[in-house]
Amino acid sequence: MKRNRVLDLSFMAIYVALANVLEYFGEFIPFLKMPQGGSISLAVIPVFIASYHLGYKKGMAVGFYWWLVGFMFGKYQWYINQIQYILDYIIPMTMVGFASFLPKVKKVNNVYVGVFFMGVIRFLCTLLSGVYFWFPEGSVAGSSAAWINSFGYNFYYNFATLVVAIIVVPLLINSLNKTKYKFNYVKK
Repeated sequence: MKRNRVLDLSFMAIYVALANVLEYFGEFIPFLKMPQGGSISLAVIPVFIASYHLGYKKGMAVGFYWWLVGFMFGKYQWYINQIQYILDYIIPMTMVGFASFLPKVKKVNNVYVGVFFMGVIRFLCTLLSGVYFWFPEGSVAGSSAAWINSFGYNFYYNFATLVVAIIVVPLLINSLNKTKYKFNYVKK
């Protein structure tokens, strides 16, 4: 069955808008934010759902446009150089949409597998950015102090985002799957 392109584009626009709205509202919840950037991101939820609803290619597009729309509205403006910017924003936000590509593992459906591995990839990107671009004063990029500092700083909010997503995304997918719009990219 061929999917309706206009309907898919409409869904993609809705998912991008939801991600940006959740990112915006997250700014007003102090416990979600880290002092030097980074936050527990509720915005990953619509991107994960887009991936399982529309497929990983359109899910990655939703993740990329989440970044692009946010950038156009003044978010994600702070950077040291292009590599740091790509590691902190573009790769982690785009890769969230890749979640539905991953297979189920034994009896664990691919929603849990995809959310977990994309959460790990987000963490690894921010970890590397912290090690090589945000290292602590008095140390150098790539030093053990930089690794320890980056791990400690980035683990908290990435782990919290992962926990929220691994609970909320399957619940939403199960609820939404009961509507007329099916999540064809969920492998149970």
